[in-house]
Amino acid sequence: MALPNGNMEIVFSFDTTGSMSSCLAEVRGRVSDMVQRLQTDIPGIKVGLFAHGDYCDAHTSYVTKFVDLTNDLPKLVDFAKTVGSTGGGDSDECYELVLHEVRTKLSWTPGTQRALVMIGDCNPHEPSYKQNTLKLDWRKEADALGKMGVRIYAVQCGSYSTSDKFYSDIARRTDGQHLKLSDFTNVFDMLMTVCYREKGDDLFHAYEKEVRERGAIHKDMDTMFVNLRDKAPASWTASGSSVSAPPKLTKKNSKPKAVKLTKTIKAKKLISPKLIGKIRRSVKTPTKKPPTAALKKYHVAFMPRLRRENVPECNFMLKNLSWSTWQHVISPDKKITISCSRSGLGCGYRTQQIFGGKTKVPAIYEVAVQIRQRSRKYVVFSKFSRRGFSGKVSWEKQLIGKKDIKAQIDKVVQKNCNVFVRRADVKTIKTRDEIENAQKRYDYAWQRIRNGRSGHRHVTKTDVDISEPMES
Repeated sequence: MALPNGNMEIVFSFDTTGSMSSCLAEVRGRVSDMVQRLQTDIPGIKVGLFAHGDYCDAHTSYVTKFVDLTNDLPKLVDFAKTVGSTGGGDSDECYELVLHEVRTKLSWTPGTQRALVMIGDCNPHEPSYKQNTLKLDWRKEADALGKMGVRIYAVQCGSYSTSDKFYSDIARRTDGQHLKLSDFTNVFDMLMTVCYREKGDDLFHAYEKEVRERGAIHKDMDTMFVNLRDKAPASWTASGSSVSAPPKLTKKNSKPKAVKLTKTIKAKKLISPKLIGKIRRSVKTPTKKPPTAALKKYHVAFMPRLRRENVPECNFMLKNLSWSTWQHVISPDKKITISCSRSGLGCGYRTQQIFGGKTKVPAIYEVAVQIRQRSRKYVVFSKFSRRGFSGKVSWEKQLIGKKDIKAQIDKVVQKNCNVFVRRADVKTIKTRDEIENAQKRYDYAWQRIRNGRSGHRHVTKTDVDISEPMES
């Protein structure tokens, strides 16, 4: 029984034969980042990994290997980095066996939201194939997964067009999606996109925005975003079947039956005006009672602050402000647009100016750290500039020039991390009030909290310290 709002369980299946070796290598290098980010953005998610070759690999390597659905990050990373490649043999591969074992060998939790991402480039074997000793029919296996509430995202790699029917058919049978991938370097973004699409619109749209803000987008990802946005899977009921159509509305042109009107009779006054006045004077307006202690905990001042680096954009209180794109402002290496050596003992390079030098406007700024290229940006610092910055002094000194902030930036740059900045202009008093209220809800790692924490908070992401404890 798959519940529409249950926890999410998703399995990634990879063909590890020779033609797909580049895909496996890409997954090995990014699986830690991927799972850690998914666990942050989709609480309660469980991930399974499935690797397979073909029947002929039974005596040389393996036919199938998998790690069951789990939230154990080290276990998933170890599997991805140690599972070997396979030979494959003929052009067709044992996808029918994968569908069968995903259904029968994995520990699906009752009531969860389920999906399988199957990545491959060939056709399956038919029941008549000699080494298919179980006589498995991939059509029946896909149908059985659909009845379990498992939606298949069939990712077809390469240009082997004769396999189009297989990938589109297993997606159709499970109310999933048929996707195409020509460049394996996009596999990380593809897997993240599918997970966010499966979980909901907010996360999906936020990730699409993040990917597009990087600059030129690969045609694989552009097509994938369009397909997943415009052809969103239908909702699922508790039994795993698609939701039935809503009841038909009454026809617009149908005429309502005529209703015979009766003559209205003027009601007699039952109470005299003098008596009404006496009643009004005798009734006392109840005074407002102060909130009880039980309700005080729901006031913003009493609620625990949310750690900003863990809050996805779709859940951010200020997401509706007119935010700029993230600008790459500090790098460990010299680049065309980041070529100014940082002052003092600072390491790395910075841009000469931010936002075209137009900083003399009231705005809220956010600073984020990116550990690896194309990975998530973790927001660690915020500053509300009520009057804007002068152009006479460098933007770095005015925005992040405090000794403690500069020390944090030096440390992350030494670890080959990059620093990004974005801002939202403040044009109205209402916007200013929204910002001040939001600042009471979030805990930025590089800032102290009045009456709460005197210095910076320790934060580790993918085994890298992006914030170290120090006095503010």
